Amino acid sequence: MSNHPFSLSVIATAVLYVCYSTNAVAETVTESIDKINNQLELQQSSISQYHYRQSDIVLGLAGATVLPATPHQNVMFTHAGATDGVAILQDGIFFSPAPYSGQHLVLQPNLLHQQQVSFTGMTSVTESSEAAFGKLDYQSVQISPKKAATDVILEGSDNSAINGGVIVSGTSKESGMLLAVDYQSASDDVGYRISQEADTTQKDILFKIAAKSLPGARNQQTTEFSYQYSSQDSDRGNLGLTSADFALNPTALYSASSTDNTDGERQRYVLAHKVILSATSTMDTDFYYQTYSQQTQEMRFVDGVQIDNDSLTDIATFETSPTVDGMNLGALTQNNDFAGFGVQTKGVTMYGQHQVTYSARYHTDKAEMRLGQRDWLWGNDLVLLPTTDNEYALTYTDDASAFSSAVDTKLNYGQWSVNLGLGYEHVSVSRELGDVNTSLNAADFSDDGWSPSIEVAYQSGPWLAALQAKQAWTAASAGNIEQTAQEALQYQLALSYQQDALSIAMTAYMHDYDSQHVSCLPGMVCDYEQISLQENIKDVSVVGADLSIAYGVSFDSFSIPLKAKYQYAQAETGNANCNELMGCFAANSQLPWVPEQQLTLSSGVVYGDFSIMAQALYQSELGYQGGFTNERAIDSQWKVDIAATYRLTEQHELYVRVENLLDEELVANRTVMGFQGQSEMTTYFGYQGHF
Repeated sequence: MSNHPFSLSVIATAVLYVCYSTNAVAETVTESIDKINNQLELQQSSISQYHYRQSDIVLGLAGATVLPATPHQNVMFTHAGATDGVAILQDGIFFSPAPYSGQHLVLQPNLLHQQQVSFTGMTSVTESSEAAFGKLDYQSVQISPKKAATDVILEGSDNSAINGGVIVSGTSKESGMLLAVDYQSASDDVGYRISQEADTTQKDILFKIAAKSLPGARNQQTTEFSYQYSSQDSDRGNLGLTSADFALNPTALYSASSTDNTDGERQRYVLAHKVILSATSTMDTDFYYQTYSQQTQEMRFVDGVQIDNDSLTDIATFETSPTVDGMNLGALTQNNDFAGFGVQTKGVTMYGQHQVTYSARYHTDKAEMRLGQRDWLWGNDLVLLPTTDNEYALTYTDDASAFSSAVDTKLNYGQWSVNLGLGYEHVSVSRELGDVNTSLNAADFSDDGWSPSIEVAYQSGPWLAALQAKQAWTAASAGNIEQTAQEALQYQLALSYQQDALSIAMTAYMHDYDSQHVSCLPGMVCDYEQISLQENIKDVSVVGADLSIAYGVSFDSFSIPLKAKYQYAQAETGNANCNELMGCFAANSQLPWVPEQQLTLSSGVVYGDFSIMAQALYQSELGYQGGFTNERAIDSQWKVDIAATYRLTEQHELYVRVENLLDEELVANRTVMGFQGQSEMTTYFGYQGHF
């Protein structure tokens, strides 16, 4: 891994301000309804008692369409068929270091270090083009206003997992500080014929230091410096089981995958500054720099040829009846580095009853890709021995820089409001080929996009309604041979009702794509060149609806909270097409990474110091990322988690969590390299302390 040294110590020492929230309060009515529909307070008891580090159910409750994942893998999500132009943000800043150059990269934050998560499908024009088709926005844990506050959490599971974390923070006079540390370790028994364990470890650190206005400042100001570190080491790849072997033991792996590994390390520096210019005007500015280094190795080849159904059968046969000659296998290796830097600013000004939001952003990022192969001999003792060193087969560097600006005007006339927005972004991308390459082409091009938006909204008592139309645009990456941007006309009608303990929200939308991007998604089987590609699917039409209900019933001695989220999406391509990444597919076929229906539920009972909650996720059949054929479809699936908590005192509580309560044989991947399962039923016992 290459190093990316970066220091903000001088800035952090000179500017010690406190900033508890640096996001300007400026949103369309449609975004407000999305917030009612999709925002989750992760510290509320119905969510926090699960003590998830990562969860597809939580993201489903927040409104994202999630894709199945293998154990300890970052959760991938989509919206209205789009996988590009759908961003993950933390505190209003890209969570990925390279959203433009590393579009196949999927990273999710540790939920224990987050305070809030929400999903917005119809984003404002003030967002960048990488969030033009939706955003999953996290708010990290905030500095406590108390002089000192400490949260401790420890848990273990029946599969030898050990997790522990602590969050310490406090405020003294005009300054504050926070330190959050979390460690996760798991060892899954995945042996099929011989003993084999898939180990996973993850470490997370979040540090914040902040203070209010310096003496003599003309305007009230708050500034915060934060640093994040995360590392993950996981013994997982894409090699799965045959259908017959998966039916026998869905959580097992062949010993051919015993050297599969993913190792990643991420660092992020942010300096956020907020100024209250007047009683009617605020300005937020963020500077950020982040890096991510990735090393992977996963078995992909038999005798130099990509594993397919036939060679997977050969692997399964060898696992049970090894021969003296052994098998010649090959692993695809990656040693990649990503880095990004940016500055963004947003101003909100009230002119009487009307509101105007201005935004500007400069962002640049880089992806240094090094892909190789290493050969192995799989002996009759089912042990893998290397026969070659790692040799690079493809090296290249993608660079991207983007400048965007936007103005969004909300005109309020009593119960009615009209929102007019216009965004512009200029993106330049390039690809430089390294010394080792095959038939890849260098690239150097730029593109401009305009995003106009109009919204008409009405509010009456507890009712809120909005009709919005927007032209969404996301620039092509360096791997897009046609250099074609992703473009769509978006229409959405949103309604909400909120009164007392009842909240109901509904959205109906239609997205008409001229062109939609697709890249190598997690779980897909891609060769060296396919990893570098971005393909275009023409004339995609998406029609969908979301319905959310939240209700709380309270009685004398107990209460019942309920939250339900239903999503329907029909995402079809109008033309038959073939491309290198997805193969051939028929016209009017559902996009394979979009389930037609998704239902997420959360409910339980709170009785004094004791509470029990259940969460469930249902998805209809998924054609899956690896091909547009029914041969690799994933059938509809239910996943149920349950958690119970008992509060011993105000400071101490014990809990138990059971994931995959029904012990279903849940499928994560189904490709030419076989079936891979999600986590089996796992029970966690934990303690949390508040001091």
